[in-house]
Amino acid sequence: MTSKAKSNLKGTVGRALNATPLYEQVKERVMHLILDGTWPEGHILPAETELARQLGVSFGTARQALQILTKEGVLLRKPRIGTVVTGRTPHHTLDRFYKHYRLHNTKNELINTQTVMKSIQIRPASADEARCFRCDESIDLISLVRVRVHDSRPVMIDHFLIPEHFVPGFPRAAADVPPLLLNHLRDEYGLRIRAVREALRADIAGPEDISLLDLNASDGPTPILVIDDVCFDSKNQALLTASHRALSDDYRYVNEVQ
Repeated sequence: MTSKAKSNLKGTVGRALNATPLYEQVKERVMHLILDGTWPEGHILPAETELARQLGVSFGTARQALQILTKEGVLLRKPRIGTVVTGRTPHHTLDRFYKHYRLHNTKNELINTQTVMKSIQIRPASADEARCFRCDESIDLISLVRVRVHDSRPVMIDHFLIPEHFVPGFPRAAADVPPLLLNHLRDEYGLRIRAVREALRADIAGPEDISLLDLNASDGPTPILVIDDVCFDSKNQALLTASHRALSDDYRYVNEVQ
């Protein structure tokens, strides 16, 4: 293992007083190394005793984390070889839904994006929107527009709608909205997503897409991949809707079902 990978491992799990169980910290650290390409497909992990030593955790803690990742299909145990990265990652799980969007490059690598909140406004719900949230038509919605940037290039626009009465005291300025929006809704308001219904469709870039994605209108029509989400809680109550508009020339949306 490289010294950089060793440093990355130690850096997260070695932090004191983290409320997250140690085995979950180890699991997240390993997943991060896989997702950022430090440990690519086919990479052989250190032996569990060595991994535990590098992380400063017990052998049992390291083994528990690797067993979970093996069960999820992320790792594979090969006799006489060791534990190997499979190249399959559970991006479709809700845990990943909170932390990563499933946008990949043409090499099938998950990309990490930065988010820029562009606008926030309060507006009345339409009849269809009120029906979706099982509310009367007098409710107001918080409408958010956000752009995801990869390697300094805007690649996706996110539109979110959240009933205002679900999130009292929600920031009114775009700059004050936390970048990890779903985590904020969960931690601050108890809005915990248990299921997501997605619908995919194709579209042509419109004026907003051209502006926010820095497209050149003179290049002709640009195809856009649209992913429409409805996020539900455990009682099947819709908590928010999202519509994502992504470039499709150098990017792919990948959802693996196991």
